[in-house]
Amino acid sequence: MNIINYKLLNFLNLLTKEDLTEFKKFICSPVYSSGRNYLPLLEELIKYKNADADKISALDLYDAVYPGKKYSGQTLKNRFSELLKLGEEYIIFKGVKNDMVERDSILTKAYLENRMFKFYESKFKKALSYLELQKTDDKKFADIYSLNMRNLWYLNETEKFDKYFTNIYEHSIYSVSMSLISLFDSGIEFLQQVNLGRKYDHNIILNIVRKIRYDDIFEKKGNNESEILNVVKLYFYLFNAFDNLGQENYYFEARKVFQKISGSFSDSYKYKFYMIFIYYCTRMQNLGKKEYHAELFKLYNEKLDNGLITDFSENIFPVNNFRDYVFIGIEMGKPDWVNNFIKKYSGYLPKKNRENETNLSYSRVSSYLRDYDKALEYVLKVKPHNYMHYLDASIAKLISYYELDMEEEAYLEVDKLNHYVKSHREIPKVYRTYNSNFVKIYTKLLKIKFNPSKKDLVTLKANLKNLSL
Repeated sequence: MNIINYKLLNFLNLLTKEDLTEFKKFICSPVYSSGRNYLPLLEELIKYKNADADKISALDLYDAVYPGKKYSGQTLKNRFSELLKLGEEYIIFKGVKNDMVERDSILTKAYLENRMFKFYESKFKKALSYLELQKTDDKKFADIYSLNMRNLWYLNETEKFDKYFTNIYEHSIYSVSMSLISLFDSGIEFLQQVNLGRKYDHNIILNIVRKIRYDDIFEKKGNNESEILNVVKLYFYLFNAFDNLGQENYYFEARKVFQKISGSFSDSYKYKFYMIFIYYCTRMQNLGKKEYHAELFKLYNEKLDNGLITDFSENIFPVNNFRDYVFIGIEMGKPDWVNNFIKKYSGYLPKKNRENETNLSYSRVSSYLRDYDKALEYVLKVKPHNYMHYLDASIAKLISYYELDMEEEAYLEVDKLNHYVKSHREIPKVYRTYNSNFVKIYTKLLKIKFNPSKKDLVTLKANLKNLSL
């Protein structure tokens, strides 16, 4: 019976070559290994790295590690379990070693638990100074909060009550600010879900956040200029922008606050807010506010200038945000910008989607430039493996067929598109509606183009009033 520990083998398979070298040193330390020599076992297991565990003989492994000794399955099981625990200890050690904030947190806690107050005082000041220099994000706020909570315990324990009561007031502002950030952030998420059709019988978050007024948080004279309160202000404006789409001033106030304070943000924090801004502008654009085309284009450029392009590499089904940049660039009449964008950033796309997305993007630019032969050449290279690429490619082909007077190909593609949409139930309703409307208008245009009649033109005008693309 094979008793090889699959979990241990999977763990070792995920370690890099450098990690394995360090792990060997780690298990040789008597502090962690309690004097037991795990190195021979590890060396043997490394020989089977990425091998099929079912093909590893427990007997052969035991003989290699314990030559001349009688086989004991229980001994092997115990060593497997102990080595895996050491692996977990190594991962913890590695994480703490490379994380100054985490190290300071553990050390200040240890100093307090051992009542080494003089050491604590020095380390607390250094830890707080280090944290304050870090880029702004939610983790920084949480780390400062935890450090200050620990310091309040110290001040109370050492009976430094003047400092204690001063700090507890300041800490209360910090604590409330973190709660408000969480509430506003969750509120924005729930508003987005409501927009997508998800409903809740009783949403306590929205009920609370909608009762918060600006003057309840911020002094009218603007004296509250702390880092965390400015982030609260940013969230306040953003939540109200989504909750009151008719009052666009909230969005632009949020943009002003962001421009003022985002220089201290971490890249991930900047990215988060850019995506919220982009989602808002997309909502407004979908409501018919065409002036938000320019605002979206501005946001995209700011985001790119900040080097925030991780979304291009994300393997999101069916496609990531890359196509949105192409669409808005074309909408703004910037074909050169779009071509440069494709050349510069298409290489970051997931390999699975890269070729299709790139060809579709160049096809859209060529179509905008009325070079329909080139547009068709690009789109015919597309080999769709998801519904979005299929729909995009089909519509791109239909546009080129129409402009190039390819009547037979156009009618054949319409049939193929209709059949595809009917047979793929995973396609969301919004895309089904769009394609249904597009096909209705397109087929009437085809008929007018190749068999024109005044009656058909009148009918088309009437349909255009009732259909939305």
